[in-house]
Amino acid sequence: MALREVHPFLLLTLRYAIGALLLLFAQYGRDKTFLKSFSHRDWIQIFALAAVGVAGLGLLQVCGLIYTTAINTAWIITINPILITLAARLFLGEAITFRRVAGIFLGFFGISLVISKGVFSLSLFRFSSTFGDLLILASAFAWTTFTIGGKGFISRFTPLTAVTAIMMSGFLIILPLSILKGTWSNFLHFSLPTWMGIFFLGVFSSGLAYLFWYSALGEWDSSAVGIYLYLEPFVTLIGAFLLLGEAIQWITLIGGGLTLVGVYLATRRL
Repeated sequence: MALREVHPFLLLTLRYAIGALLLLFAQYGRDKTFLKSFSHRDWIQIFALAAVGVAGLGLLQVCGLIYTTAINTAWIITINPILITLAARLFLGEAITFRRVAGIFLGFFGISLVISKGVFSLSLFRFSSTFGDLLILASAFAWTTFTIGGKGFISRFTPLTAVTAIMMSGFLIILPLSILKGTWSNFLHFSLPTWMGIFFLGVFSSGLAYLFWYSALGEWDSSAVGIYLYLEPFVTLIGAFLLLGEAIQWITLIGGGLTLVGVYLATRRL
């Protein structure tokens, strides 16, 4: 909705500014000198993570949504848990048990039912059919890189400390793009729904979401955390039902149930 009035660069700048301020206030209340805890090498890693998982991810998704639909986006993003699990196995040495593999594929099948509504077609798998689909697919790889690359980093800092520095850096990376594009002219004339959307993205989708993600990543392995991304399309459809009045079919309920079973199988500790 916000993209109807706001240029993508400005939307990301405002979103990350709100998220960074929220995290900064929370972290500043705990430790006013937290920035001094990072070495020069840490700052290189922070800006690399911010470039990939904040600025890069945001640009790919917000530009992708201009060319493709939210349904396509939700479908493509469901490959994230598989990418994270495989990357965790290759780069972090995390084990992939038969139960976990079964959970991943069951969750993937459940989401396929939710998105396709039980009508399968080879066109669902042709992610390169549009430019927007390619951008969203690239964002899935960006989020996988951010998750796996940040696993070791957060082991040396608290999640709040790490995410605050990363979000601040992501904002600084995006800010010059919005300035060079000259998209601030109508800054004070956005409608109320647009501002509500921007604040929602800043507070929940940036500040809190990144904090919760890295907090979970610090407690569980990467593939176990990644499996929860299967819930994103399911939650999206629930929101569409409540906010937009879209009907939920029985096949959607079956797919959502299978997804939850898949999450349980993939994350249950023996």
